Order: sequence, then C-alpha cells, then structure tokens
Amino acid sequence: MTDTMDASLGEAVSLIDRAGEQASKMVEKIFAAAQPGAVFGQPVDAGSYTLITASEVTSGGGFGVGMGRGPAPKPDAKQSPPAEVASSAGKLSFGGSGFGGGGGSMGRPVAIIAIGPSGVTVRPVVDVTKVVLAALTAAAAMLGLRRAMRRAGKARAIDP
Repeated sequence: MTDTMDASLGEAVSLIDRAGEQASKMVEKIFAAAQPGAVFGQPVDAGSYTLITASEVTSGGGFGVGMGRGPAPKPDAKQSPPAEVASSAGKLSFGGSGFGGGGGSMGRPVAIIAIGPSGVTVRPVVDVTKVVLAALTAAAAMLGLRRAMRRAGKARAIDP
C-alpha cells in the first residue's frame, strides 16, 4: 500500500511541476498582450495632424490540476480488463490524472487621439453592435422583471 501511495504522490508532484511550467509560459504570453504598444498604436502623420489609436486590451486565463483513484470498473465476460488497471495487494484500482489551462486576450479600438494645430482632441470609437446588444439585454431583463412582478402581484391578490 505504501508503494502505491508513494507512486501516487510522485505522480501528483510531477503533475503539479508540469502544470506550473505550463502556467508560467501561459501567463507570460497573456501579459505580453497588455504592453503599451498594444494599447496605443503608432502615431500616423496626416497633414498637420498626428493620429494615435487607443485600444482596450483584456486578458484572462485559468488553470487546473486533477488526480483520482478508484475501483476498477467490472469488465464484461467478453472483455478483458483495461490496460490502465493495476493490481495492488490483490485489489484492482483505476485512476487518472491531468492538468490543463487556457487563456486569451482581446483588443478593440476605443478612441482616436488627434493632435493638431488647434490642440488635442479625443474621439471615441462607438461599437454599434455592442450598444445594440446591451440595449437588447437590458430590455429582456426589464421584461423578465416586469413579468415576475406581475405574477407576484397576482399571487398576493389570490392569497388573502
């Protein structure tokens, strides 16, 4: 039994080490997107004006590690036991482990900074799709709340 526990502990430590290495690589890639060069574009000269784009950059990620052991599934009479099944002190055990992670970053333009003879102006970039989706979501939420309030009112009217 101690051999099995030592092997399981060794597997867990190895798994955590590999996940840690992968996590640090992933974090470096995600934070690379949040550099000032990703937020502010290169200045572009257009006549007497210099234009600079400003962007919103968002990054996120997640990681996980798992390990498990349990009784082996009972094989059918026609099937042989799976290769993953190991015998320990006469008992069959079945287990698995894994780790994973993921992340990403996204950027979108939010403003154009114009530097000219009359000074500096900042003009927002309006994402019409985002505005329409927000309006539809708000309308659906308000209709849902209105329906819930009506049902609650009717239920009170019925119960004295």
